[in-house]
Amino acid sequence: MNFLNQRFLQLVCIFLIGYSFLGGILLPLSPNIEKLNYKTEDTSLIINIAIPKLKEGVTEFYLKKSSLGDSSQLILRSSTCSKIENGFQLVFPHPARFQDFKTGDILDLVCHTETWGGLRYFSAYFIDTVIGDKHLPVIDKMIIPEKQFHLSFPNRNILSESIRNLFYHVPMWFTMMALLIYSLVHSILFLSSGKLNHDTKASISAAVASMFGVIGILTGMIWAKYTWGAFWTNDPKLNGAAIGMLAYLAYFILRGSLDDTIKKAKLAAVYNIFSFTIYMVFIWILPRINDSLHPGNGGNPGFNVYEQDNVMRLFFYPAVIGWIFLGFWLTEIYVKMKERN
Repeated sequence: MNFLNQRFLQLVCIFLIGYSFLGGILLPLSPNIEKLNYKTEDTSLIINIAIPKLKEGVTEFYLKKSSLGDSSQLILRSSTCSKIENGFQLVFPHPARFQDFKTGDILDLVCHTETWGGLRYFSAYFIDTVIGDKHLPVIDKMIIPEKQFHLSFPNRNILSESIRNLFYHVPMWFTMMALLIYSLVHSILFLSSGKLNHDTKASISAAVASMFGVIGILTGMIWAKYTWGAFWTNDPKLNGAAIGMLAYLAYFILRGSLDDTIKKAKLAAVYNIFSFTIYMVFIWILPRINDSLHPGNGGNPGFNVYEQDNVMRLFFYPAVIGWIFLGFWLTEIYVKMKERN
């Protein structure tokens, strides 16, 4: 990690964090369908939507099967569209009357616009029963037009302004993971060489990683309260992260309970390897094979589905790189302090 002693890379670290932090706060959200309610009649589905920031340029409205971002699907066009305050009232032929749909299908509402491309409200309508045997009057392929480039973040229902937390919450976990891998490597190097400087780097990087893990949990709890309605839910990834943090807490308790330096380093190195393996299972494997509320886990779409351009990536990747650099920078500082003492 000596390359992080170079002033240039330290300045890059500060710049990347500052750039992503300010951009994540200051850039506006794009227009989107922010509110939706509907009522059903015998042959019609009437949907009222609010798009407060969209003033003009609407072309068409569709209902389509929700397919995690696939833009080419069977569609149902609105039969009428009328302007109401801050939005539109749409009338569709009732989806349940067409055998092209099935019981249990979830439909997204898509609005085509001239300047913003396709605006989508995910899971707008759930078909509980198919009662008709007609085919769609127009079986077509829907291709969402590309929007003009705007420096704005996607505005998605439920997430809304909280989508900005992507630039602060997720980089904490990337930084934690990078430092835990670094700690694991030095534990293995200590077991193979017996050099205590590897044990020092393993313990300090694990401590800094735990600090980032705690920040990640706290920012995640705030996000969960806003989007899921509670600071903590029975989610496998949340529970796995908590168990992993407790495993590393036990790592530091083990180190503090032993006085013999060599014995402490050997036991800690073995336990560090065990803790890392357990942590990876709980936060990467189990959430992918169980139901999970987290994006990208348990069948849920990731953020690449919610975004139709690369604006978020312009700030997300610099945030990840900047915070990882900061994590290693802090580790290097504490290692030097330890060696001087």
